[in-house]
Amino acid sequence: MDFSFYTFDQLDAATLYEILAHRMEVFVLGQGNIYRDLDGFDQKATHLLARDETGALVGYVRLLPAALHYDGHDHNSFGRLSVKDAARGKGLGAELVRRACRRLAQDSGDPVVEISAMAYLEDFYRRLGFERISEEYAIAGVPHVNMLFRG
Repeated sequence: MDFSFYTFDQLDAATLYEILAHRMEVFVLGQGNIYRDLDGFDQKATHLLARDETGALVGYVRLLPAALHYDGHDHNSFGRLSVKDAARGKGLGAELVRRACRRLAQDSGDPVVEISAMAYLEDFYRRLGFERISEEYAIAGVPHVNMLFRG
């Protein structure tokens, strides 16, 4: 598996298209979530891509510094964590989370990460060291909870 970080300016048109197609496949087609994907945060984010041995994009996560105040968070954050169906069950999602948290701490000097997690993934994030810090709420009709990782 190859893991690579990119700023928005480092993404060429083909890679950006690949990322957007990946997110559409996982969230809209795979989960039936209709949401505003193009929210203006991609341009200020760091993008972590995971490619398999053939070079295919199979995992992705978008890292956001605290200065963006993503979803009202005052800490570093990440979102759009996604793994294609064929790559699931192999620990890729957990590895993306670990790498995202390490990179956010490295870039900011602050190990705290706050996320809006889909409620059904609460146990997944808890096993990675996150704790729930909010009541359940809906984003685009999907139940979410805020979770905090203290590093």
